[in-house]
Amino acid sequence: MFSLLPHFLLTLAAAISTLGYPIRTHIPWAILLCKFSDSPAPVHDAAYITDMFLSRGTGGIADYWHDVSFANIDFAGSVVKGWYTIAQTVAKASVPMHRRDPFDDCVNAAQGDASNPYTVPSGYRTIVITSPFIDEWGDDGVAFLFETIDVTGAAHEMGHGIGMIHSFSDDPNYLNSFYAQIGEYDDEWDVMSAAHVFTTSTARFGSAPPGLNGFGMDRAGWLPFARTYTFGQDGAKSATVKIAALNHPEAEGSLLVRIPFDPSDLMHYYTVELRSADGWDAGIPGQGGVMLHEVKLNPITNKYHSYLLRDHTSREPLTSLTMNGVTIAVNSVNFAAHQAYVTIQGDIADRCVQGYVWREAFSGDHVCVTPNIRSEAATDNAAASSRRSPNGGAFGLDTCIQGYVWREAEPSDHVCVTPATRSQTQADNTAAASRSNPSRFVYGPTTCADGYVWREADGSDHVCVTPSIRAQTAADNAAASSHRNPSGGDFGPDTCVNGYVWREAFLLDHVCVVPTTRTQAAADNAAASSRLAHA
Repeated sequence: MFSLLPHFLLTLAAAISTLGYPIRTHIPWAILLCKFSDSPAPVHDAAYITDMFLSRGTGGIADYWHDVSFANIDFAGSVVKGWYTIAQTVAKASVPMHRRDPFDDCVNAAQGDASNPYTVPSGYRTIVITSPFIDEWGDDGVAFLFETIDVTGAAHEMGHGIGMIHSFSDDPNYLNSFYAQIGEYDDEWDVMSAAHVFTTSTARFGSAPPGLNGFGMDRAGWLPFARTYTFGQDGAKSATVKIAALNHPEAEGSLLVRIPFDPSDLMHYYTVELRSADGWDAGIPGQGGVMLHEVKLNPITNKYHSYLLRDHTSREPLTSLTMNGVTIAVNSVNFAAHQAYVTIQGDIADRCVQGYVWREAFSGDHVCVTPNIRSEAATDNAAASSRRSPNGGAFGLDTCIQGYVWREAEPSDHVCVTPATRSQTQADNTAAASRSNPSRFVYGPTTCADGYVWREADGSDHVCVTPSIRAQTAADNAAASSHRNPSGGDFGPDTCVNGYVWREAFLLDHVCVVPTTRTQAAADNAAASSRLAHA
């Protein structure tokens, strides 16, 4: 069979460099340690940094992201290099012309080091850690930290480095800092609001944050399809849903509930999630609880963010609401079982998709038509009496005058209209199902752009591909057992027959495929974020 390990080493950097989200793969970091010309001796050595950031089983950041991602990412291939020296004083570096300058200075110092030069490989994300502190930030593919940072700060900035965005609340009076938007950093149950979050303590590395909220998990592509529930997609206007704590996927129930209410924006919806106060969420007050968020477009970032819904007086999170045609109520919470029951009511299943309106030819007529058809129906209703035969006829007082027929929007609809209007009415009735219930098209932040579909290599694969690639993926899954070596081999029962390699569409994807299919999977992963319908 083809060698797997050399392929991993050669393609890892190329495949990761442009990944945004969803992301379920190896994320290699180059961690560069830099001090300044007058820095005191660093507090920590490279071994400590390795333990804190990269080693599993230490209670550090690698453990945090493994657990929070449901084991969908790891840091395989990562390295720690340094300490390198930047030829500037601490004071000079602390007031750079551009905030990114000290980061670039560290990267250049590593490259130019006479005794141990290091260039960050293509495709690696980069963390610069300085001694002492001069700044802290994160951006796509990079993070700038300091050596005494705790897990809370590092996990937040690394979150930015893998494409995650800030969370908000809807409190109009909350302003975290002069550079923040109203409500920004005000979801204390979500790492992407750090440092304004509920923390817990680690044994060696300071405080640790809670996990991601449900929208963040959904956006990252870490929630299985079967564990999200979108209200109204089955046509129901009322439902009682069993939900499992987001940090306890082993519990039975939906991990996230989406409740759409805005036909004009399918990414504008409420979410419901349950959190239990244990593990990384141990700092959450009490035993945890049900949380409600609103997902909506932020006009400043031009991205969809989550907004924790709060009582604006007590600032406690809402656990129920009635607004925008939606009612959400918590029936019960069983913290021992990490489960809750929530009842939802709403009319989204009865609403029209964008561009259509209720016809309203009669009371309760919710067939969706174009606005001009609704106007015609109103005009026909107003003219009804003038189109009936004043002398009656074969159908009594409902007999139409010459040239008109019953509209029959429903069997008892005897408004007289032109034959063309009756034909239009019948066509609209036939098309009704395709024009109603916008929730049928609500699939969250990993919704694919036109022309793409989810690959579905497994039950959590949100990467968008062409329909032909999805069909090929399904065929490869179906043929998986026939492409494994029945005698085993270097990789045990997952060893492929000669000519096949692991597909590696996601971590531990050991379906055996031809090499070109593995190359295609890596390319599709790299293009994932560019194929999404929403920012």
